[in-house]
Amino acid sequence: MNEPIELNPAAELETLRRVNAELLQKSATRKARIQELEQSVGTLTAKTTDAETRIKALTIDVPVSEVCESISVAPQALRAALEAEYKIEMREGVLTLVNPVDGKPVMGKDGKAVPFQGEAIKNLLLESKDAEKAKLYRAILIANKASGGAGAQSQRAVVSAPKHQFGLR
Repeated sequence: MNEPIELNPAAELETLRRVNAELLQKSATRKARIQELEQSVGTLTAKTTDAETRIKALTIDVPVSEVCESISVAPQALRAALEAEYKIEMREGVLTLVNPVDGKPVMGKDGKAVPFQGEAIKNLLLESKDAEKAKLYRAILIANKASGGAGAQSQRAVVSAPKHQFGLR
């Protein structure tokens, strides 16, 4: 009933060597593919970081700088002071001042989120309860943009120049 199994050691050995060679080849191919993918990940990570940096510059850095320049005589100092006290984030497509402690938008006296606009930020900073900060803000914020010349009217007299006659008519 049980048939004897004939063993051919040479054939088995050849089969094992062939399978081993195939497995080694597949392993080498997979290792090479893993190295390619790892290099790809490094390149893509660098590109992603660069893109995120450019997006931040366009959506946050430039508008914040413009607002600081519009309301301050020392825009870099104002920006540093603003970023030391608040976080500036893009939320739902709008720049928002955020309280770093609780992550909620900064509220004004009216109970509404302070809009990221020059006058609103200036008013918020000037209302600071910290005397040292208020002193700094008063020193670097532009009080108003009046030049003092709006009420004065120029009284220029237009004098006509004499016409010279050179004997030609």
